[in-house]
Amino acid sequence: METSDLFNFELIEGKGYLSVTGYNGGGEELVFPVSHEGKPVKSIGREFSLCNNRIKRIIIPEGYASIEKMAFNNYSGLKEISLPEGLTSIKEAAFSGCTGLTEITLPESLTSIEESAFFDCTGLKEIRLPKGLTTIGGWAFYECTGLKEIKLPEGLTSIGEWAFYKCTGLTKIILPKSLTSIGKLAFNECVKLTEIILPDGLTSIEESVFCGCAGLKNIIFPESLTTIEEWAFSECAGLTEIKLPDRLTSIEDCAFSKCTGLKEINLPDSLTSIGRSLFSECTELTSIKLPRSLTSLAITTLYDCARLTDINVDENNPVFSSVDGVFFDKAMTTLMQFPQGKKGNYSVPEGIISIRSGAFDNCKLTSISLPKSLLLVDSYEFNGEQLTDITVNELNPYYYSIDGVLFDKEKQSLIQYPRNRDRTDYIIPDGIKIIEAEVFYGCKRLVNIVLPESLEIIREYAFKKCEGLKAITLPMSLQFIGERAFEDCPNLETVTLSRKTRIGHKAFKGFKGGLVYRDE
Repeated sequence: METSDLFNFELIEGKGYLSVTGYNGGGEELVFPVSHEGKPVKSIGREFSLCNNRIKRIIIPEGYASIEKMAFNNYSGLKEISLPEGLTSIKEAAFSGCTGLTEITLPESLTSIEESAFFDCTGLKEIRLPKGLTTIGGWAFYECTGLKEIKLPEGLTSIGEWAFYKCTGLTKIILPKSLTSIGKLAFNECVKLTEIILPDGLTSIEESVFCGCAGLKNIIFPESLTTIEEWAFSECAGLTEIKLPDRLTSIEDCAFSKCTGLKEINLPDSLTSIGRSLFSECTELTSIKLPRSLTSLAITTLYDCARLTDINVDENNPVFSSVDGVFFDKAMTTLMQFPQGKKGNYSVPEGIISIRSGAFDNCKLTSISLPKSLLLVDSYEFNGEQLTDITVNELNPYYYSIDGVLFDKEKQSLIQYPRNRDRTDYIIPDGIKIIEAEVFYGCKRLVNIVLPESLEIIREYAFKKCEGLKAITLPMSLQFIGERAFEDCPNLETVTLSRKTRIGHKAFKGFKGGLVYRDE
C-alpha cells in the first residue's frame, strides 16, 4: 500500500511539516514514514489510532520531535518500540495502558515525559532515561508494577505528583542532586523501596510522597530541608529511627503516623510547628524529646503510641516542661499529656489546676491520685483499660472519690468509673442526678448496676460497650437518655423505664431485647 493509503496526515500550520494522525494498515510491525508528498513528517498526533492490539513492534525514524497525547493509548499488544534521536517530548498518556511493553530506551534528546505517559504499563521492567531529561510529569509511571530499579539522570529538576504511585516492584531509586521538586504521592505505596537519599537543595517534601512505603528502612534527609508536609512518610512500617535536619521548621499533620517500627526520635531545635496526629499509632515509639523552639503540640500528635513512656522537653523551652517523662506547661499548672505506655500508679502533682482533654487517653495506669489544686477535668478523661482506682485529695473543693470512683464534690454527678474494676455489681449512691458522658464505657465486667431514684440525666455513651450488662432498671425520675448511651451492649435483654423518659439518638443501638414500661 502507498504511504497515503496507510497513514492519515495533518499539516501543522505555520510549521511546514506533517503530523501522522491515523493508520489504516495491518500486520504486527508499524514503521512510520519520514516524509509524504515532499513534506517532512515530524510528529505523531493526538489519539493516533484506535486501540490496535495486533501491533507488536513500532519503529519511529529520526526527524520526529514529539509523540502527542494518547498516541498509542492502550496498545496492549505492543512489545517493542524504537524511538529516534531528536525526539524531545512524550506527551500526556502517549503509551498509557501498553501492558505488553517490557523495556524501552529513551533517546538522549528527550527533555520531558509528560503526565501519564507510561500510566499502567504493568509489564514494563526496565527503562533507561536520558541525561537531558529535566521533567517527569504527574502519573508518568503510575502503577508500573513491573519496574524494579530506575536511575534518574543528573539534570532532572522535577518529578510530578503520583509519578511512580504503586510501583510495587520498585526496590531502588537514585534521586539526582539536581532535583528540586517531588510532587505529592510521587512514590506512594512503593512497598519494596528500602532506602531513599534525598538530594541537597530540596526544601520541601510534599504531601504523601512516600506514604505506604512499608519496606523503607532508611531515609537520609538533606540539610536544606525546611518542611515535611502531611502524610509524607505515613505507614512506613520499616522505619525504626530517623535523623531530621537542623534547618527543619515545620512537620505537618500525620507525616509519620502509623510508622509502627519507629522507636525513638529527637526533634531539631529549629522546629517551630508540629501537625496533628504526627506520630499517631507509632506503636513502638518509646520516647520523644521536644525542642526549645516548639510552642504548640496537639493532643493527637502522640495519639495511640502504646509503648510511649517518656515525653521529654528541652529545659530552655519557654512554653512547656516535663517531669519524669510527663508533659506539662511551663508554669506547671496544666498537665498536657501522660505517656500512654507508662504503667503503675501516678499522683498528679500539687499545683496542677487543669488536665488537658485527652491527656490520659488509653493510658496503662492502674491507679491515679488527683491533687487538692485540681479545678478542671473532663468526665471521660481517665479511660485506660487497666485503671482500677481514682482517688482525690480530700481538700479538693470540686471533686470527690468514693471507693475509687470519681464524683463531683456535691455528689450530684458521677464522673468516672474505672474500667478495670473487678466487681460485677455496682450501686450508684443516692442523690446522684447525672451520669456523665462515657462513665461506664467499656466496663465489660459489670453485670448489674443499680441506679438511684434521684437520677435525672444519663449522658451520651455512658454505658456503651458494657458487654456483661444483662438488665437495667431506669428510675422514674430519669428525664433524658443521651445519644448512644447503651450502644453495643450485646447481652442486654431487658430495659425497664418510664414512658416519660426522653430517649436520645440511637441510645439503644443494637439492642434486641425488650422495653418494659414502669408506668403502665
